[in-house]
Amino acid sequence: MPKRKSKTKKIYKTKDGFADIPKTLKTLWRTDQFGRRKVINIDKHTSRIHVDNKGLATDFPKKSEKYKQIKNEYERRLLLQLKENASSRRLFKKKTRKKYNSKTIEKKINKMSANKLQNLYYFLLEKDKSRKK
Repeated sequence: MPKRKSKTKKIYKTKDGFADIPKTLKTLWRTDQFGRRKVINIDKHTSRIHVDNKGLATDFPKKSEKYKQIKNEYERRLLLQLKENASSRRLFKKKTRKKYNSKTIEKKINKMSANKLQNLYYFLLEKDKSRKK
């Protein structure tokens, strides 16, 4: 019988904390005592918490960095909601008079104002009729 070659396991160094996470659009992976996982910077994290607590992008001045991050978060969540849910797509078409197309929807959402995005997002969540799995 032929002998099996033993594979060497890659060893990752753990870093103390996650304080040195750079602000990039790339997906970053870090190693901790539980294994490897995705990480996001603290600004993205606080903007996600703000949206979770029904905070609005219009709570901040238009030119601030926080406003842009929260608007991006609403765009991201709206894309996910439309991708996963057919009833949300129908409501989106009724509300905005724009047809859902997986290739062009991102451009359509990027052109919307923050006020329209947040109102549409909460409207879709309120009217959501998806079945629980």
